[in-house]
Amino acid sequence: MDDGRAMTRGKGTGGEAPRSLREQAYDAIKQGILDSRYAPGALLSENQLADELAISRTPIREALRELASGGLVRILPQRGIIVSELSVQDIVEVYQLREQLEGFAVRVAAERMGPADAEALRADHREAVSHMQAGRLRAAYDFSVLMHSRIIGLASNSRLSQFMGQLGDQVHRFGLLTLRHGRVERALLEHGHIIDALVAGKAEEAEQLMRLHLRADRDVALRVVLPAGVMQPEPAS
Repeated sequence: MDDGRAMTRGKGTGGEAPRSLREQAYDAIKQGILDSRYAPGALLSENQLADELAISRTPIREALRELASGGLVRILPQRGIIVSELSVQDIVEVYQLREQLEGFAVRVAAERMGPADAEALRADHREAVSHMQAGRLRAAYDFSVLMHSRIIGLASNSRLSQFMGQLGDQVHRFGLLTLRHGRVERALLEHGHIIDALVAGKAEEAEQLMRLHLRADRDVALRVVLPAGVMQPEPAS
């Protein structure tokens, strides 16, 4: 699944306009959260972030507000801004929504996709498997995300895309969490089965496989946060 934060940029000499300071701050802080450099429950200081990123406090503050709207940080009166912890409830609720939304999307996609769509899905999957076999797990994850993105796009439902975008940061965070806990190989095998059902036009089978795939992702994420109910620090390597 994509992270739901694709931003419109103007074109410049390199094809893209320079990112604003707010965008730079947003991307850097979000990546730090996703990579667990800013741990769940950690207090984020505007001054410290400004020094670390060499960006003034105003763009930092704007970025933190945007991250709060996406659920990655919480703004607490009299305390400050903290990185949101991952709770059992967070995981259950997000995956409940994903199962319904992506189950619908894959069923519609199976009825609408053409040969070019099928080849794009297979090409992305081949890239993901190739990266996984070479030990490039983050690259494998990035390519596997494209399968979910393409399926959402094939549904051609703007409100569905909007809802998935609102879940984007949480989806991405949970996806990277399962990546770090040995889920990649099995997930890619499941992706292959989903793609086979899609290409064959088997809408009901594709939906069932997607639901089972997302439940397996959910179960891995839940094992990380249980039994304490919130995400535990990862063991030192």
